Amino acid sequence: MINQKFVWTLITLFIFMGLAIGGYDLSGSAGPENLTTTSPIVQSLETDTGSALASAMAPQAPANQPGTQLASYTNQQPTKTDLKGLMPFNGMVSPSTNVFYKGSYLGWNGFASRFPSTSAGLWIERSAGWSWYATMPLGSWARELLYVPITSPVSMYEIYPDGFVTRYYLGTVNPGYYCLWYYADTPGRHLEVFGTSSGYSNKIIIDAYGTINPRPTPPKPDPKAECEKTPNCYWANDHCYCTMNPPDPQKECENRGFPWMWEDGQCKMKIAPNPVAECEKTPGCFWADGQCQCPPGPVPNPNPEPTPGPVPNPVDQCENNPNCHWANGQCLCTMPNPEPMPGPVPNPTPDDNQGDMPS
Repeated sequence: MINQKFVWTLITLFIFMGLAIGGYDLSGSAGPENLTTTSPIVQSLETDTGSALASAMAPQAPANQPGTQLASYTNQQPTKTDLKGLMPFNGMVSPSTNVFYKGSYLGWNGFASRFPSTSAGLWIERSAGWSWYATMPLGSWARELLYVPITSPVSMYEIYPDGFVTRYYLGTVNPGYYCLWYYADTPGRHLEVFGTSSGYSNKIIIDAYGTINPRPTPPKPDPKAECEKTPNCYWANDHCYCTMNPPDPQKECENRGFPWMWEDGQCKMKIAPNPVAECEKTPGCFWADGQCQCPPGPVPNPNPEPTPGPVPNPVDQCENNPNCHWANGQCLCTMPNPEPMPGPVPNPTPDDNQGDMPS
């Protein structure tokens, strides 16, 4: 537990690190700076009114349960954009319209009119409004409200339950109100204050309670088992040795390209068929204009069989011959009579034609 009379050191030397807040878990940072009460940077600590009032609001012992002063927290990690640093704040549109000042909560307009514009201010969000004390469970997030009175480098100081001090550099900030996400990373009481070139803000107190179940550490892979998962590799002398992979005949065949193709476990040469020859195999088809032309309708048979005619009547065929006749189921024919041959004509004598001669 931090002693209520723990004297705050007036830090006279500003050494600002890169943007980083461990308890705030800001991204894109160079890391926080850890200080101790014996650090040469920390020279003296003094109690101010704000610190005393914050201590009076907190119970003597750190809270180990929510109580009635629970912060408006979330277990959902804010977006990366919100975690980059300070975010401008508009109190007129904020759901938390009440702000703690001089022992009571004031509406935003009343607070803004009374709070001195030359003073730095720091609050943490609760359901009642922006307060100087709150409880929150470990592993949760809550918003803090800062008022920066002048353009100045800004550093946040967080005293952890073990007494160590962590400083977070927030960069050079223009005057105005800003929000910052705080992450409860350690159980116990945390005290916070931020400083500018014109002075320090009031102190706030946060009691983080509960425990966080640590994430199970994944088992480290066995190098021997990982080595032997790879074909052609073996483990020896605490090293993984691998031999050349045997050639893959299928890949080698496919790498040769057309006309080589892998088929039935062998590399075979595939010759594309000649489309002209394939076309002309079909009767009536011919190759023209780069395509196979075929006449419509059924393809004619190139060797048609002769159509048989009517069977002739054997009786009629027989009797058509004048020398034949049909008898007893067969055609009987006789030899035709020979025609008489003309005899020789005797040479005419002069007397044979005298009667015919003109007188």
